[in-house]
Amino acid sequence: VAVRVISGSVPGLAEPGLFSRQRPCLEVALGATQKDTEPADFESGGSTGSKASPSGYPWRFDETLTFAARLEDFSGPGLKLRLKSQTDAQFGPLHFAMRPADVGEATVDLQRRILPACVQERRSADGQSSSWASPLMPVALSHVRGGLLGAECRLGEAVAHVTLSFAVDTDPDALLSALQPSSLRLEQRLKDGADEMMRWLDTPAASRP
Repeated sequence: VAVRVISGSVPGLAEPGLFSRQRPCLEVALGATQKDTEPADFESGGSTGSKASPSGYPWRFDETLTFAARLEDFSGPGLKLRLKSQTDAQFGPLHFAMRPADVGEATVDLQRRILPACVQERRSADGQSSSWASPLMPVALSHVRGGLLGAECRLGEAVAHVTLSFAVDTDPDALLSALQPSSLRLEQRLKDGADEMMRWLDTPAASRP
């Protein structure tokens, strides 16, 4: 799974100053694997918008994070996103980098949101390999306990957005088909359990075991 992190909007962060600046960076985790982007760059013209990034997203990441995904990863909790703020200060020749502070978090469902959105993008000349990609997707990140904007926001309130796109090198329809049987089995077990309960309730009390 390739995650392209394109741009971000964090209204609680001020524009970079002459001597200090706060810049967002995104942590992405799939299963036990975690990867981070570099701190984003601020573009004052980001509010004009473009095909690659909608208006109001002045922070530019333009990075791609790649994960080796197993089938069970697609039916798991999904991609976990955590946005952090990195503060740098410059005093003459001295440069200080503070510890990153949490801003917000989100989870993206691979099976229900990402795979259905991916369409075939290109095929190799020999026809042996292909890639499927999603359109640009805005993802809201919610305020977390102890987050940087705690004094201004309620827990769970959207405090930032990032724009992402996703790509896989396996046919998403094939992945969804492979995932379907386990979902159907669970659904059938729940249905069978409900039917058995209804039959038990319909049985006269004297006849119940």
